[in-house]
Amino acid sequence: MADPAKILAQQEGRKTSKNLPTGIKEVKGTRGESAYVFDMGSMYGALVQEGLGTKSLITQSVYTETGKSYFAAIAQDTVAAVINDLISVGATPVVTNAYWSSSSYKWMGNNDVTGDLIRGWREACDKAGVVWGGGETQSLKGIINSGALELAGSAFGIIKPKTRLIKEENIREGDQVLLLESSGVHANGISLIRQLAEQLKDGCQTKLADGTLFGETILTPTHIYAHIIDELLSQGIEIHYLSNITGHGWRKIMRATPAFTYLLDKIPEVPEVFKFIAKHTNSSDYEMYGNFNMGAGYAVYLPAEDVPRAQLIAKKNGLKSWAAGLVKSGPKQVIIKPKNLVFTADSLNIR
Repeated sequence: MADPAKILAQQEGRKTSKNLPTGIKEVKGTRGESAYVFDMGSMYGALVQEGLGTKSLITQSVYTETGKSYFAAIAQDTVAAVINDLISVGATPVVTNAYWSSSSYKWMGNNDVTGDLIRGWREACDKAGVVWGGGETQSLKGIINSGALELAGSAFGIIKPKTRLIKEENIREGDQVLLLESSGVHANGISLIRQLAEQLKDGCQTKLADGTLFGETILTPTHIYAHIIDELLSQGIEIHYLSNITGHGWRKIMRATPAFTYLLDKIPEVPEVFKFIAKHTNSSDYEMYGNFNMGAGYAVYLPAEDVPRAQLIAKKNGLKSWAAGLVKSGPKQVIIKPKNLVFTADSLNIR
């Protein structure tokens, strides 16, 4: 969904807000991007807000069918959605706030729900290295369906020293694209997954080829990349750009505005859950790579000479990584050579 602040900012003769306080200035080009950045003098500040989407409905279905609670997992998903966007500008996360709403406050009395949400959010904050500052819970009867939860959050971070700021104009021809593995589907393509679960005889309890259950695999919590990105920057890796591969799948690899061709020739083996989704929804490779992360949850754009060290750091942090390809001059597009796929600029509409 387009950012309303950015739409307003683009309208001729309109301003989005009053001036910032004296001594604080907006960093040009960050309004409506993955994180809003402002100059605070000795450092930059960064703000972001994100929502989980409909993954909570899968959680509720599995809970209803089996009695197993995965609410801690979707709490981490929500924190990850916020943090993984915040760190894409080079920010060190400092604090998160939570927003939880449902159709009734009755869910507050269910410890399987609230207890696990609290535990999951707290543990996710620990993984991200942030303080949980607080939040808001609301009852929205008539707006949210009975039994459903809406989860969202916000976060503040700092960029210090200022040289850690990552902006899209830093990306350049010859950069390598390093992909970091995902932990599963994360929180995207859930509408299609829910439709599929409804069509399967055993629903979320359907077994995959590797013996895992479909619903439980979908509810594997999203990986939080804060510590690895921080270590890459702290170790002097020259990161030119970062992309959180969420909605829009591998099309997000060309998220930066400048026109480049991203030529990828080494990619992850497709995880079993994506093979299952593709088979049972008759989805093509183009549809799958255009909407899911397909095993790669984050893209790092950096000079070729820094790739070996970056991969060692990824391995140290327990993540597989792939030196997938390079940034070339040419039209804005993503070419995935092993799959004979091309995503052109007009296939990505997130700005």
